[in-house]
Amino acid sequence: MDLRGKRVAAEYTWLGEKFVRDAVVEIDADGIIRSINSNDPSGAIVLSRAALIPGFVNAHSHAFQRGLRCEAQRFASGAGNFWSWRETMYRLVDALDVGAFYTYSRQAFEEMLAAGITAVGEFHYLHHAGANGWAFDEAILSAAKDAGIRLCLIQTYYATGNVGQPLAGAQLRFNPISRDEFTAQLARLERSLDRQTQTIALACHSIRAVDLNDLRYFRALAAERGWPFHIHVEEVRKEIEDCRAAYGAGPMATLLKEIAIDTRVTAIHCTHSTRDDLKEWTARGANICLCPLTEGNLSDGFAALPAIVEMGGGICFGTDSNIRVSAAEELRLMEFGHRARHERRGVMVNSEGSCAAALMRAGTTNGAAALNLNCGEIRPGASADLAAIDLNHPTMLGCADDAIADSFLFGSGNEAIASVWVRGQPKRDQKKTPRTDAGC
Repeated sequence: MDLRGKRVAAEYTWLGEKFVRDAVVEIDADGIIRSINSNDPSGAIVLSRAALIPGFVNAHSHAFQRGLRCEAQRFASGAGNFWSWRETMYRLVDALDVGAFYTYSRQAFEEMLAAGITAVGEFHYLHHAGANGWAFDEAILSAAKDAGIRLCLIQTYYATGNVGQPLAGAQLRFNPISRDEFTAQLARLERSLDRQTQTIALACHSIRAVDLNDLRYFRALAAERGWPFHIHVEEVRKEIEDCRAAYGAGPMATLLKEIAIDTRVTAIHCTHSTRDDLKEWTARGANICLCPLTEGNLSDGFAALPAIVEMGGGICFGTDSNIRVSAAEELRLMEFGHRARHERRGVMVNSEGSCAAALMRAGTTNGAAALNLNCGEIRPGASADLAAIDLNHPTMLGCADDAIADSFLFGSGNEAIASVWVRGQPKRDQKKTPRTDAGC
């Protein structure tokens, strides 16, 4: 059902911090929300027994890693960690051609849409397919466009294998070639974007993958262009140890010293960041993206979520390795994991003590802010990137009016997503399922 040029009346509509009954959302011919009112539902498309929400915004993805879902998780030596997982990932990188890369990426994007995720920040560092230039860059744009998801391509600079060490092995496929060539490719990509649904951002992969001169250069370039700037920060302890050995401080402290940190900057993971560094990071308005399912799968550990919440930090989420694609499960684990860790309920809460409202904000508005996207909210002027929850789905039956978001996030998930729209155009309904040609 195309919503462009239509008025839509769902039984419940999420407006900021709660669901409102019988709101009428008017969408213009370009797929932008024109107005919201509750006075006149006549002539509107009625979504009965449905709860309309802004589409979730996935702020951090490596879509090609969808291919790792097909790998058995066995630990012959008795245990594994991030570094042993990375070797498995590098084997996938070595094996990929453009066709397989496209297929895994499109599969991940279609699974995101099925999960109610309408926008993704693709942290893209796998650039080269043999001698085919920047072939994977072209393939990721095509995969997103063909799937129908909104894409912020976070073009990523990855130039060193560790601090001061050259790229080697599978990492050569990440090679930016040179600062000038990488910058020229940014310009080429910007001209190739689908202006309706694609934007660009810039990343340096991590402190271990870029020297400080290049870090400063690309942060300044992002600021000059008005682009978001993202970077992996303190996901694992060895990264911190190596950074301290080279620069005398950990990655977050080094970033705070070396580059401008503001609302356009997002740190991914922050698993081992200190309270003092986090306090300065959030005080400067920068964002923090947590990826609970991946951080659990890779045995990274826990970020200091209660402290970040207390500091008022802008928290968003990412599906990262796409071992499982579910916005509801990422947000649920963000809360439940820390309930188990800290032996208390209500870690991620808003000023009124609502977990669901705080998690919805992390899943929508905050992710859009981290990617500089005009979505993640149902408000006049925003893109009509929307999802509908089926209140007749068995997992949602019997929930009270004021507990719809709680029921969805804590007791349901992908299975209750009935329909999805990007810029008012239908991308998925409950009669359709994602493609399966990238299956195991």
